[in-house]
Amino acid sequence: MLHLADLHLGYRPDLPAPVQEEVYRERNGVLQAAVDLALDPRRGINLVLIAGDLFDNHRPQASLVEETIRELGRLEAAGIQVITVPGNHDEITYNDSVYRREASRWPGLLVTEPMPAKVATLKINGDACHLVAMAYTGGVSRVDGPLKNFPPAEGGGVNLAVFHGSLDWDGGERSLPLDGEALSAAGYDYIALGHIHRRGQRQLGRGLACYAGMVAGKGFADPGTGSWTIVTLGDGPARVEQVPAAVRPWRVVDVDVTAFHAPEELEAAIRELIDPGALVQVRLAGTIAFDLDLEGLQARLDHLCSYLDLVNDTEGWAQELLESFAAEPTIRGLFVRRLQAKLAGAAGPGEAAVIRRALWRGLLALKGGCGPCRL
Repeated sequence: MLHLADLHLGYRPDLPAPVQEEVYRERNGVLQAAVDLALDPRRGINLVLIAGDLFDNHRPQASLVEETIRELGRLEAAGIQVITVPGNHDEITYNDSVYRREASRWPGLLVTEPMPAKVATLKINGDACHLVAMAYTGGVSRVDGPLKNFPPAEGGGVNLAVFHGSLDWDGGERSLPLDGEALSAAGYDYIALGHIHRRGQRQLGRGLACYAGMVAGKGFADPGTGSWTIVTLGDGPARVEQVPAAVRPWRVVDVDVTAFHAPEELEAAIRELIDPGALVQVRLAGTIAFDLDLEGLQARLDHLCSYLDLVNDTEGWAQELLESFAAEPTIRGLFVRRLQAKLAGAAGPGEAAVIRRALWRGLLALKGGCGPCRL
């Protein structure tokens, strides 16, 4: 089976135009790629599970809904069973939820049970697959602490559970907490999980609980897995395989500028680290021992990848360079001398940090501004 979760179709990333529109379209195309994978006869996939947050909100655009139903319909037409569990972003609670509005024509099995329940027994290659799942529904689902009441596994087949929630962790108001000990006691062969965007596996009794993770990332802090999760069940323990997905990666590169003695050295090092096909964030840390033009650096590197976010997390210029600035008979020299005097009289670490940041920003302003670089 193909275990999907957290595709978040319809999510618009926080990027400038036109790359925002490009990534938006690419992310919305990830379901088609998943269906193409499932339809590949070499994969032998009989079942596709969607463990919540197929959409980024409960009212996606009409055109996106039509495209999604069309893609899932391709699976149904090919005889591949489809199970969809609503999540917390595309929650079924609301009267205008996509799953309420489109329930009558949703391909495959759409889970609507508000509490853990057996929702179906599927026949796959002649074998029985007993399915337990739920769709959190505000005002109906009874959740007071981690869920513990799960239907026990049945004999004579494979027992599969699907939940969009947090395993042994209370993730807050919009997170469905699941009790791992209770799931272990229920005796399922595989527990397909969604909600956590990173991959993860944990043995629960005889079965395996697995977070498939989000395939295509939403941002630098939420970069996605870049892979599909394919699971084989029915012949011994569950076996999980990760298959690379053709999605544009989000890369974060940390560079300590302290080791460089000239701007050319730093630029050359960053060039070597940039992935041309990726969305890249370069975080500069340490202290700078040379006069660095961040705006110019950004302009010279921009073309090397899909998008470059140059972030200044440095502690500022090295003391030796500041002393050379302070010795100048210029406005810059006067500015540095005055700020150094304030720094020497700072009341504590907090005030000193503010003065150092003001020194950094002021020196950039005297050079003509910081341009697109985030400070």
